[in-house]
Amino acid sequence: MNHLLGMLLSQDTLPRTRVVVAALLSGLSGVLVLGIVNKAAAEIAGTGLAQVDWALAAAFAAGIALYAGVEVFAVSRLCAALENAIHQVRTGLLDRLVRADYEQVERVGHTVFYESITQATREISQNSQFIALALRSAVLVVVILAYIAFVSLTAFALVGLTIGLGGLLYHRAGRRRDDGFARMMDEERRLFESLDDLLGGFKEVRISSARSRDLAATFSRFSLAATDVRVDVQGHVVRQFILGQIAVYLMLAVVVFVIPQYVPGFRDQVVQITAAVLFMSGDLGALIQYLPLLAESEQAAARIARLEATLAAMAEDEGAAPSAAASVPAAFGEIAFCGVTYAYPAPEGEAAFVLGPLDLTLRAGEIVFITGGNGAGKSTLIKLLTGLYRPKCGTIRIDGVTVGPRLRHALRDRIATVFSTYHLFPRLYGAAPFTAAEAETMLSWLEMERVAGLTGDRFSRLDLSAGQRKRLALMAALLERRPLLVLDEWAADQDPAFRRKFYREILPTLKAEGRTIVAVTHDDSYFDVADRRFHLEEGRLVERGRDAGEEP
Repeated sequence: MNHLLGMLLSQDTLPRTRVVVAALLSGLSGVLVLGIVNKAAAEIAGTGLAQVDWALAAAFAAGIALYAGVEVFAVSRLCAALENAIHQVRTGLLDRLVRADYEQVERVGHTVFYESITQATREISQNSQFIALALRSAVLVVVILAYIAFVSLTAFALVGLTIGLGGLLYHRAGRRRDDGFARMMDEERRLFESLDDLLGGFKEVRISSARSRDLAATFSRFSLAATDVRVDVQGHVVRQFILGQIAVYLMLAVVVFVIPQYVPGFRDQVVQITAAVLFMSGDLGALIQYLPLLAESEQAAARIARLEATLAAMAEDEGAAPSAAASVPAAFGEIAFCGVTYAYPAPEGEAAFVLGPLDLTLRAGEIVFITGGNGAGKSTLIKLLTGLYRPKCGTIRIDGVTVGPRLRHALRDRIATVFSTYHLFPRLYGAAPFTAAEAETMLSWLEMERVAGLTGDRFSRLDLSAGQRKRLALMAALLERRPLLVLDEWAADQDPAFRRKFYREILPTLKAEGRTIVAVTHDDSYFDVADRRFHLEEGRLVERGRDAGEEP
């Protein structure tokens, strides 16, 4: 349980002292009830009279009430502490993820992050009460063993030896179970990936019966593999559970058949030891039931630990100066690419695609169009401009200041974007303050007032056409009120009438408001709207005229 315990104990919010004290109080209250029962049994054995000792009965009732209260307090406090620790782990992972280098996140893909941050933490959270009960049961077993040692050291040694041997065999049997849990997680990850393919490519699946059959067969194969592994794991869990129960029975056999041979006068202690063992056997049985769940949580914690290590290695160097944003002017004069080169990693034996070297100057308050064929490097250029990619060679400067690690994040805060593969957020995250009247005016300007609206800072609906969704994405970008607006193939999904409005009205209006606009486009009919146009071809950038009839 190294990963699980390490994950929980590493959290600053975990009240370690209170957790330990609560668990000890739970164990001690249980032993108090056991002691009262043994005292009453000893009195009956000593006097030979089967009569009620009302004082002990009252003490027993008080002990039960204390035991119940402490149990509820201990387990609830443990669960609350565990849930808070899980919350801190989850938010820590998200914080690391949002600070991770975009290029590396892009290469890894989304599935591993989604699975670990949501599914793995959910598995631990679902088992939090069992983790708490397991800790409480373990403490109670230790306290009862101490009680048995107080009554008879020999009985303690023999019972402890039996528990130790049983625990060793149980642990060895659990190795195959743990390996099975790891295989089960891998199979379920593959199953999740195939489901993600189905949902992500649902249109493509629906229009191709061959693809649909193939994907269904793949999903079925992964599902069957996951089922087989889970059945195998459950078999190991059942066998291990039975082994644990046998260990408990052997412990009782030791009390009845072995200890009397080595402890003179054990008859006087048999009731106390037997009662203690019976009392403890319930918690040992509970531990046997909880351990498979703990093993599953341990595997989830191991995945989280691997993700934390991955994210730590992917952390982007943003510099140490919190005032870096102040070094980038809110209203910049120009952004310059000076010999900027970017190369994608290529398989061995293949030539890498190289963009650049690029020499480009973007001046404030102008409209710049970027054109080029598919694969020419337009989207890569946009990612370099927005700081998502880092140049392999050359520098990017803003008003003469080189944009390095300390300024890259600050530069991004000056740019609003709508990428070609954008995500339309249901809320206006990060928007500057705006009034309802401003929102209504913008919706009307984008001809969306009858289709969608805003309720507070949330869009009223997102089930729209591709062009309508892009208009809402543009609205969200504009409400960020940033000086540089970057649009990647924004008009591609618009109808002809609104496309004309976008180029002839919206872009000039935004320019008049003082915004700088960089737009990737193929609409040669509107090249005259741009102040300058740059054309990319096989990674090379050249400035072209802005005549409408010129071929890109």
